[in-house]
Amino acid sequence: MRHLIIGSSAAGISAARTIRKLDPAAEITIISKDETIYSRCLLHHFISGARSEDRLAFIPADFMVKKQIDWKKGQEVARVIAAEKLVETKKGEKYSYDKLLIATGSRAFLPPIAGLRQGKQVYTLRDLQDAKKIKEMSKDKQQIAIIGAGLIGIDLATSLKTSANQVAVIELAPHILPLQLDQQAAANYEKLFNLQGIEIYTNNSVNEVILDQHDNVVELVLQDGSSLKTDLILVATGVRTNVSLVDGTGVKIDKGILVDEHQESSSKDIYAAGDVCQSYEVFHGEKSLTPIWPVAVKQGETAAYNMVGLEKRLTDNFASKNSMRFAGLSTISYGLVEPPDNSYQIQVRTERNCYQKVIYKDGIIYGALIQGELENAGVLGKLIKDKIVVNDYLDNIFTLSYADFFAQQEDASFSYKI
Repeated sequence: MRHLIIGSSAAGISAARTIRKLDPAAEITIISKDETIYSRCLLHHFISGARSEDRLAFIPADFMVKKQIDWKKGQEVARVIAAEKLVETKKGEKYSYDKLLIATGSRAFLPPIAGLRQGKQVYTLRDLQDAKKIKEMSKDKQQIAIIGAGLIGIDLATSLKTSANQVAVIELAPHILPLQLDQQAAANYEKLFNLQGIEIYTNNSVNEVILDQHDNVVELVLQDGSSLKTDLILVATGVRTNVSLVDGTGVKIDKGILVDEHQESSSKDIYAAGDVCQSYEVFHGEKSLTPIWPVAVKQGETAAYNMVGLEKRLTDNFASKNSMRFAGLSTISYGLVEPPDNSYQIQVRTERNCYQKVIYKDGIIYGALIQGELENAGVLGKLIKDKIVVNDYLDNIFTLSYADFFAQQEDASFSYKI
């Protein structure tokens, strides 16, 4: 059996490892644009200098050799020829397969801002080459502007702020990290960032990038009419999935490659996993993008089982969770961060260095924010993921432990085992 995997990040490597475990005789080929194996989650630590390049890897150096994987590194796939079970690289080389896994991830999105694409000192962060460019270019820059205050934007801001430069972050939403935090949790971080000298501009956007006669970036003009001097711009305004390689194949695409519970696409023998795929997510109850590392690993493993002919369904595809630590403050969020309407109820606990919030309706918790004290975060996450009714526990929702549920196993009204 010839297994071909496109992509060498979390999903692709997880699939390759699993295939080899299940079928020692299988032929496994990985084609990747990258020439090294590294964790994208750690790139901001490389930029800051906290990690060297050789400490970005998440597999042993001899992984490909020991697992007998034919790694075609430094190659980019141009198209999949599904009718012939072939893929073709941009160099014109063709590779055949019996089963194909697409794990090509996503690429950075550049918004249509005047002057942005022409500016020489404009970068995004998606791969190691981007990180190397940003690290090099930021060395002598005194004024750095970051467009977008999601996780990547904030990672960049905290990695690049030094006593020798100024860092400004511009965010369209009313507060930073709008997908992960509510107003209060974000405000707690914003105060800490201000103390570090990071300037935060929320409820604002960039209207224009001013360039000099040589297309060097000079200034940003903001929506509110103000301007910011800058000599380096980093764009962190979201991503788009890398799906162009399946154009014309009949593979169904929405925001990503649509897959079933086996990670198989609409085209037989073509699977997808990781950021590139759109799968059924249990919290929202619909097919959505699930761009987090642990889910990518599970999806790659699930795809591998089915590729070798062993049926496996991914039934706990829970991606509505985030964890972060900035300026010494840790936060975990699950599900909703704000109630969608007034039919939901909220409980909030605020103490020194601690902010906790739960959102619930009809005895089911639909969202939780735990900042500072993370002791019961795992319990809340489990309750949200499995939609467990907790009417009897709402009075002590912030102090629940797994023991509370074990103690109730004798109760006929509570049959769930954690």
